[in-house]
Amino acid sequence: MKLTEVHKILEESSQEDWIVDDETGSFTYKNDLNLHIDRADYDSFREFNEPWATSHPDPHAASVEYVVKYGTSFVDKYTLVSVDGHRATLPMPKSINDLRVTKSDVNFAKIVDIGNRVDEYLGRAQLQVVDNE
Repeated sequence: MKLTEVHKILEESSQEDWIVDDETGSFTYKNDLNLHIDRADYDSFREFNEPWATSHPDPHAASVEYVVKYGTSFVDKYTLVSVDGHRATLPMPKSINDLRVTKSDVNFAKIVDIGNRVDEYLGRAQLQVVDNE
């Protein structure tokens, strides 16, 4: 599989296209079992304190690393933010003052967000979805 094919899958697939094991943080693509995403262990989550992430009923937020692999080969790494006491997982905006997120990053968050609440929390956090650059 080519890198462009992997990125296309990450940009266009939905969570239903993946085998999800929330307990271990493992996501395996159903159409090619060599493609998988691994969430970092809970003990490696880092506290995250930007206002867009902490302005929810539960102010606890944490940055979480996700590694995409094809077989044993590294493909990409994403940092997402778990917000509202782990009720939703959102993409990281461009900066603390520039709250734009790309469509592809939003789709990646939808793949790994177990609660399926990305759209709701994008609005709550006032993140603006923009076309991929």
